[in-house]
Amino acid sequence: MMTIVIQLVSAFAAALGFGIIIDVPKRALFCCGITGMMGWIVNWSLIQKSFDATLAIFIGAATVSMLSMQFAKYLKMPTTVFNIPAIFTLVPGIMAYQTVKAFIGADYILGIELLVRTFTLSVTIAIAIVMTEVIYRLIVRIIQRNFCS
Repeated sequence: MMTIVIQLVSAFAAALGFGIIIDVPKRALFCCGITGMMGWIVNWSLIQKSFDATLAIFIGAATVSMLSMQFAKYLKMPTTVFNIPAIFTLVPGIMAYQTVKAFIGADYILGIELLVRTFTLSVTIAIAIVMTEVIYRLIVRIIQRNFCS
């Protein structure tokens, strides 16, 4: 139980802190923290349930994207205000560090393996954000055409 609380607080603080660093408007900071926390806890929970890391990152990033769109609509701000700080919690930074460390240590096989894995996870995040936004906008357009005419 304590591990979950630590994960939640750490993810919230990371997203909030990154939001402060990149100068997110004050009224959006709490929502950035919540979005980052939710994305991370979804990712972390799926990994704890033995899901593949790529799938867990995809679902976590999709969660961030969906929440970002909702907060953007509610606060009348661009989605990137919420996406960028929140995605920070999902970026495979340690893996990127290990990749560089492997290349510096002349362990090129491990370096290439880690490089491919890091790249895969990074692209997965981007695809999840784009797919979620496209599907969301498509659904909104269909609803508006069929029910608001």
